Amino acid sequence: MEDFFENELVNKFEEMLEENESIYFDSDEFCEIISFYLDIYDHEYALKALDIAFSLYPNNIDIKIKQLEYFVGIESLHASSRLIEELRELCFADTDYLIATARYWSLRRFPYKAIGFYTAALENEEDEDYIYNCLGNEYLEVNDPVLALNSYKKALEYNINDEYSLFSCIHCYEILRQPRECITFLKQYVDRNPYSEEAWFQMGLQYINLHRYEKALHAFDYAIVINPKSIAGYTQKAFCYEKLNQWEKAIKIYEESLDFDDTAAFTHFKIGQAYNKMHKHSQALNSFQKAVKEDPQFDKAWFEISDIHDSMGNNEEALHYIKKALDIDSKEVGYWKKYTYLNIQLGKFEEASDSFEIVIELEPGHFHNWLAYSELLISLGDYSKAADVLHKSFKNFNRAELYYQLGNCYFLLKDREKGEQFVRMALKLNPTIKEEMQEKYSILLKDNKKYKNPDINLNI
Repeated sequence: MEDFFENELVNKFEEMLEENESIYFDSDEFCEIISFYLDIYDHEYALKALDIAFSLYPNNIDIKIKQLEYFVGIESLHASSRLIEELRELCFADTDYLIATARYWSLRRFPYKAIGFYTAALENEEDEDYIYNCLGNEYLEVNDPVLALNSYKKALEYNINDEYSLFSCIHCYEILRQPRECITFLKQYVDRNPYSEEAWFQMGLQYINLHRYEKALHAFDYAIVINPKSIAGYTQKAFCYEKLNQWEKAIKIYEESLDFDDTAAFTHFKIGQAYNKMHKHSQALNSFQKAVKEDPQFDKAWFEISDIHDSMGNNEEALHYIKKALDIDSKEVGYWKKYTYLNIQLGKFEEASDSFEIVIELEPGHFHNWLAYSELLISLGDYSKAADVLHKSFKNFNRAELYYQLGNCYFLLKDREKGEQFVRMALKLNPTIKEEMQEKYSILLKDNKKYKNPDINLNI
């Protein structure tokens, strides 16, 4: 890549501009300079080179084709169209003209016209790998992944190291939902290009998609042999061991990658999760602490630290650390649920009530949030607010448990008529709920009168 950006002609051209000098370039040299800038999408310098080139060679056809490429590059469709017509008779068989015209039609969303010009350009037997890649892109535009795949494979025949073609082939197999065929293709590819780290890595991913983790491990091993500092290779290899429940091996792989890992916080986090799976909470806690030391803004690691302290009965510590997670991401409903739960455990019911408001705001479509919030309010003796919350819940749910709970609220508020009304509504929705709810809300068992509706045998 460095060699690509080191172009002697371009350096000479830029020195000329900087020194405000006049240096002679022939038309072919100007075409090379302009092409260089177009290839790196430096349209400003491409235009400067075009202006100077035209001042010296106003009627040069090759420079006019470069101008067409420039217009297409900046998506100036009107100027492109005009120049395409102007050059048609003279350049109808020129490869660069045909490619630029194909790109013009592609920009205008006429993929079949683009395909026609790309196909014509192939007859010149120049830039085949590029043209076949472009054809593949156009075939994808018309939803023909089979022809696209064939085109990308053709591109690889001309340039086995073209990673764009390789990734495009894999993408086509994904569209076609053919992971096994993709693996066959990748095996054939590494037979021709055995030192392709990316091909081995992609083969591993395909095996993961098929849940063939042992095979995936084999592929990732090759990727790591080719590039011993492949973080992605190590990460995916560790992931395979996790899926195989081989947690100690996963930890070992993660630890091996730490020497050259520039995302050590995440690696320590994954090690902590693996220790958690092994129920080694002390080691897990140590790893999560290393994660937040590396990255104090790693909210998921703070959450895990809180969770471990909670499991150890250290509720105050757990509350302290979940607050750190919330300071970083105040929109994560899971953190608020944990915060609410810990406050309840610590008897901090007012704080729990306030956080429940946020929980139902962030996750209104979860039935248990509303039910649990109403239960907390009832336990605080705030029956009116509990009733208000339950009424709001009916916008999202039509659940017997909520109606029954609302009936409970009205009994507690000494409004027997409304209490009976909502309990009846609950029983209409789910007649089998009576026993569970009578047990839960014992106030409904206080006397043995029956509802006036003879079809409902609920004693209260």
